[in-house]
Amino acid sequence: MRYFLFLLLIVSSGVCFAQEPKDTGADEVYRGEFTYQIGPGDTIEIKVWRHPDLDMKVTVRPDCKIAFPLVDEIDVRNITPQDLKKQLDTKLGRILRDPQVTVNVVGFESKKIFVLGEVRQPGVYPFEGQERVLDVLAKAGGYKDDTAALKSIIVIKYGHAAKSRVIRVNLLDLVKKGDPKGNISVEPSDIVFVPKTFIANLDKFIDQFFTKTDPVLKYYLDIYDIRKPGILRQ
Repeated sequence: MRYFLFLLLIVSSGVCFAQEPKDTGADEVYRGEFTYQIGPGDTIEIKVWRHPDLDMKVTVRPDCKIAFPLVDEIDVRNITPQDLKKQLDTKLGRILRDPQVTVNVVGFESKKIFVLGEVRQPGVYPFEGQERVLDVLAKAGGYKDDTAALKSIIVIKYGHAAKSRVIRVNLLDLVKKGDPKGNISVEPSDIVFVPKTFIANLDKFIDQFFTKTDPVLKYYLDIYDIRKPGILRQ
């Protein structure tokens, strides 16, 4: 119930669900062609060839700006590492001869993925670029073997569209057969929800019901001579 309320809180502000989650095992629904955009809290590694004194790591401030030697502050709001490289090439080119700059994001803090449901460590995790559903489940400690409904994982996708999409994916074929079609790509702010099977393992359920019930229930089971199937009292 708490997962449902959490999902409702996140998606209730200005988003629109598809009428029915689309069931897919294929990547044609979302190919995940996503380019990372820098945001507040990200750590950026900048290197300038032949100028080791300019090599450094900088953290994007809350106002989405960074400071770098020899140039003015740079606004990195919603730009890619490649965009930042071009800006630095241009600005440093006014001072240095033929600067060759490389830019890499080494700390991902501005983009998040929500992983909920039948995983070992539900929570919010950093988005680190090209990731798929199985990747983010691994971040959450993996799915629970006995209770996770791998055929009906729900991915609520925000992306950069005005409306969200709800996709139902099937990872069971990947786990059982090595078929990767259901392992779709994810974007920042996506919610990956692993539902619980109705009775994930019938034998285990029966065993727990009859051997781990509270004393009062066990008392009535004894009175009415109810035992596990196949172990009825003679």
